[in-house]
Amino acid sequence: MRSSIPFRSLVSIILINEPKGNYLNQTIESIKNQTYENWELIIIENMSKNENASRIKETMMEDSRIKLVTVPESTNLADAYNIGIGMAKGHYLAFIHTDDIWSNHKLEKQLEYMEAHNIAFSCANYQVINENTNTAEPTVVVMPERTTYASFLHNVNLIAGSTVMIDRYIIGKIQLASEENIHTESAIWLSILKRGFKVYGIKEVLLFKRKPNKRAYKNVAMAWALYRHVEKMNIFESAYCFVNNVKSEVKYRNLNS
Repeated sequence: MRSSIPFRSLVSIILINEPKGNYLNQTIESIKNQTYENWELIIIENMSKNENASRIKETMMEDSRIKLVTVPESTNLADAYNIGIGMAKGHYLAFIHTDDIWSNHKLEKQLEYMEAHNIAFSCANYQVINENTNTAEPTVVVMPERTTYASFLHNVNLIAGSTVMIDRYIIGKIQLASEENIHTESAIWLSILKRGFKVYGIKEVLLFKRKPNKRAYKNVAMAWALYRHVEKMNIFESAYCFVNNVKSEVKYRNLNS
């Protein structure tokens, strides 16, 4: 069944294809199965396995909405995102990871919500799935009704990038500095929130997110780097936000359905 959203609203989807993309076919299928059909998928080939690239090219032959961009191996994640965003032609911008799966109504539900409430920046609840299967676990991560720059500083890992949608006509230019060892997507959200925008949470599971494998230490280190090197906060401000970030993450990520 096709969506009733006006066909004019093209959604540009950015996917960075990296070595961990063992579920790439499932991810792309979840995009192709969307009830909202006016989208383009821009895949940035960034240090991925060669066999992934050949699979993508086969998929492109079947669907002209899918585009592949190959970048040099030395390209960092921030620059890869900037390349994808720069190529995007859509009114709306969305993101997805190579190991995540969208619900079939993800784009349709999100567009309806944003257009009905004149919202420029949104995310959604998501459910965790098993690392090696598509079996859903009981954990549902619930988004706050709205998040500001100040509140996001206290939980920089809360929002799943694969649930985000941005109205580019309202938000304007998005350009990420090439910082290493930070959570790139969190830096994007902060750069938008810092301009006074808010991100609104849709109270519905629109994403099935694969359970991370032993990434806790990495997330901690990237959060600290985000405070110190991107937001240029002093050590006391960084420590305060860091402690609250840990508390908030425990609170939201332990919510069960």
